[in-house]
Amino acid sequence: MKYTGNPCPGCQQIFNNDDDIVVCPDCGTPQHRECYDKENKCVCSHLHEEDYTWQGKVNNESPLPAEKSETISCPNCGYENPKGTPVCKQCGMKFTLFGMNVVDAMHEEEKRIANSNRNIPSYKAPFTLGEGEGFEVKSNEDGNPSVTEIEELITKALTGNTEQISSDSGRLSLSGPFPPSDEIDGVKTNNIGNFIGANAMTYISKFRKMQNGKKLSFNFAAFFLSPYWFFYRKLYKAGIVFMTLVLALSVIITPYLYNLLEIYEQFAIATQSSNLTEAQFQELFLQLTSASTPLAVYFFATVLLQLVCGFIANPLYKKYVIANVKNIERLPDKKLAMAYILKHGGASIIIAIASYFAYQLLTMIISTML
Repeated sequence: MKYTGNPCPGCQQIFNNDDDIVVCPDCGTPQHRECYDKENKCVCSHLHEEDYTWQGKVNNESPLPAEKSETISCPNCGYENPKGTPVCKQCGMKFTLFGMNVVDAMHEEEKRIANSNRNIPSYKAPFTLGEGEGFEVKSNEDGNPSVTEIEELITKALTGNTEQISSDSGRLSLSGPFPPSDEIDGVKTNNIGNFIGANAMTYISKFRKMQNGKKLSFNFAAFFLSPYWFFYRKLYKAGIVFMTLVLALSVIITPYLYNLLEIYEQFAIATQSSNLTEAQFQELFLQLTSASTPLAVYFFATVLLQLVCGFIANPLYKKYVIANVKNIERLPDKKLAMAYILKHGGASIIIAIASYFAYQLLTMIISTML
């Protein structure tokens, strides 16, 4: 309120934000409504004949924002921590990760989607390497950074500065938003997130549901992008198996496809002939329909194979991740863990694209041979 801090000319009480104030249209004097109603006129009406004008202070500044709470409520356990605390003093959950305010991000995400399981933060943690870190690589004398410098910077981006090298049990523990004691299938959840990298929180949520007894888990990316999704997630054995099956279906259908094209060409030429009888037309049509049946079977088999990929992808990936994270937790330091993750973890769009072109090349070679 712009008159806050001024005294009321009627009762001499200082105006507050909640006061009901009226302003005289003649002299501009602000006054409590009660003071005005007592005489049913402005408290300074006796000065109107002297061309009196109110000279008080008008506050046009916006009110100051209310002070933020002096405590931070942990989104994982609910414990009230002092303002500025980097980690929860009760459960150990980090409030910041690679420069992101986890609590604020979580509140924004909770507005979008409700999450009943308090053990799974509903925000998407930046497990991807270096995201939000803003580190700078300094060049050496020949203008290029050394391998050691790059390794140290990436390791710092992955693990943070204050993370413990190992837990009390002697297992390597990388940084992340989950409490250090949080585990899935006997391995630390933060280590799982660092190994997965992109979309880590999505897969952590799926893995946790599978651990809690959910029997079916479907992966739409694997369904639509099989078999290339397996190469993208570095599941090379599964990728080769499913690519071989897809390639085999293509080899089997190729002769039938050529036969269908020949029959269709004959059918198109015959239908343009004026001498074509109805019996000949029906015979050609039956041949065309019969030749199309293998294509329908091929389409059904392809969709079935994609469904298998969609249903098997998450359990297979979970098994792969857990096995590799167990190997990581046995390593003695973070640098070795970083090297292991770069080799076996994360996702590789380059490998996925390479597998696609490899499939196309094999298809062309086989088609030429047939």
